[in-house]
Amino acid sequence: MGNSSEGRDKAALRRQLEDRRRALTPAQVAQEGGEVHRRLAALAFFSQARTLALFESQAFEVPTRALFEEARARGVRCVYPRLVKGEKVLRFHVVAQSSDFVAGPLGLLQPSPQAPGVALEDIDCFVVPGVGFTRDGARLGRGGGYYDATLARKRKDAWAVGVALACGLVDWLPVEPWDVRVDAVVAPGGGFVLKA
Repeated sequence: MGNSSEGRDKAALRRQLEDRRRALTPAQVAQEGGEVHRRLAALAFFSQARTLALFESQAFEVPTRALFEEARARGVRCVYPRLVKGEKVLRFHVVAQSSDFVAGPLGLLQPSPQAPGVALEDIDCFVVPGVGFTRDGARLGRGGGYYDATLARKRKDAWAVGVALACGLVDWLPVEPWDVRVDAVVAPGGGFVLKA
């Protein structure tokens, strides 16, 4: 994907990448998601996290349910984001079982407001969704800016790792001053760890 004038249009690029991933079959998503899971689980910063921020994936995203089950089996505290109307920074709440979700804005499942809250500074690793990622950590989200605002406030030694299906790993993305890069990207075929 080059630097053409069309490619510089974030909205057009987002649509193009969304179309690519929505064209995948459930079997393709499951296969690629399994590879992402295996690669992520092998990374030291992931396996050492005591509080792990996940997201409840949609059908065309890297599946996160197996990551949740594995982390819970290791005694890791799993937290998920909740959108609050009028706020850009996501709030995170503990999820103890996969049924602890309620319908939220934008058609996403999120924790109940009654679930125990966790401060951003208590989170060791954020698993971050995105429509597209580059190998050097640039991220294209869905356009709300929630993860950019949230990751800008994470602990300096906490990790933000983007997870992508193969069609979401691209050579170039437009980056604005407020866009926050992730510290690692994991996709089928490779993991790219960008900080020491």
